[in-house]
Amino acid sequence: MRVQMGQLPSNNCEQVRGYAAASVDGELSEVEAARLESHLSTCAACRRFAANLGEIAFLIRLTPPESLDYPIVLPSRRLRLARALQVSAAAAAVAAVVGVSATVGIGQRAGSTTVRSARSAASLRPEDELRMLRQASLRDRNEHARLVR
Repeated sequence: MRVQMGQLPSNNCEQVRGYAAASVDGELSEVEAARLESHLSTCAACRRFAANLGEIAFLIRLTPPESLDYPIVLPSRRLRLARALQVSAAAAAVAAVVGVSATVGIGQRAGSTTVRSARSAASLRPEDELRMLRQASLRDRNEHARLVR
């Protein structure tokens, strides 16, 4: 790439194409605009890209907006906070289970029959675990519905 006196070198087509996209909405600084113009003067592929972008933006602006049949609802701040608390509670529960499992595992290695029988009584079948997960999911949906109202 040949750079003339006073021109800012820019041989990164990907970066320049980002500049071209931003220029369509008038979001470029003077330096970025200068880099864009400098690059477009030497790169035919980016010049075509910028021209196509301009044409697409023009056509989009001419198109009338569509009316939606449904409202767009963003989650409330309370809901995001509730979700973060749920994730934290789940992480604490996993840590507790891992801790208890490690303790029970140590007791088993020692050969304690009492710990073994307590663990087998407390272990869940896959069907029981699935039932508990469904119940928890239902509670989450109900909580979500309550928070959204």
